[in-house]
Amino acid sequence: QESLDALLNVIISFAVSLFLAPVVHELGHISFADAMKMQVVYTKFFCFKIQVKNKKVRPYFASPFAPDETQAIPKKGGNMQKRAVWYTLGGIIYSGAMLFVVLAGAVTLSCLGYFKGQLWGFIPYTAYLFLMNVFPFEYPSGKTDMLVYKGIKKGYEAEQNMLAAMEIQGQLYEGKSYAEIDETLYYNVPQLAEDEPLFAVMLDLRYRYHLEKGETDKAAECLNRLALLQIYLPQNEVEKIAGELVYFHALNGDLERAEACGQACKTY
Repeated sequence: QESLDALLNVIISFAVSLFLAPVVHELGHISFADAMKMQVVYTKFFCFKIQVKNKKVRPYFASPFAPDETQAIPKKGGNMQKRAVWYTLGGIIYSGAMLFVVLAGAVTLSCLGYFKGQLWGFIPYTAYLFLMNVFPFEYPSGKTDMLVYKGIKKGYEAEQNMLAAMEIQGQLYEGKSYAEIDETLYYNVPQLAEDEPLFAVMLDLRYRYHLEKGETDKAAECLNRLALLQIYLPQNEVEKIAGELVYFHALNGDLERAEACGQACKTY
């Protein structure tokens, strides 16, 4: 009877860890983002996601099979590499601390003759989540935290673009306009493949930079290239681009194209 109770405790504890371990991991990113002067705008863990829209925090249900992640925007510019490093490592640090405490407690109590199924049940998934992120791999769902960290430290092409985009976002948050930010941040970065998400991010930033500068030809070039990336973008981003095309065609007095693009983004 004692062994059945212990087994039940292990099973219940394992089920709880499926929820709690991702929460702790994302809390690591959230707490380090706050410490690095970043504002969290989206986080997803297990079957929940929290999104900030119009300065309001909105909770939603999400697929438990979708990748967990946290997205943050810098609230100021400067020292972006160091800040991005700590933000990236926050999840690993919290997951590792949780694993150490639970494993140490389970082993210590077992050595003293007390088997605690509640602790042992936490270990498998907590260890899995920690080990999955502590090695520099890329899965179909994206890069692990350690691979992003490695890219930041060694200056990989994608991470160089990421840091430039974050610096631009930080300066925008401080009150600068796109046109007031140094042009080298928009262009002094390695070229990426078109299916890389940051390729679209940098194109969007360049579009807004040239639009504010009154350089409509260059802005149109960036926007048209964005429109050609539909195959790589989620539907909500495609609708946003269509909205920008409506605006741009309207500026140029091309009513026919503006109305055609408007059909693609009525809801947006």
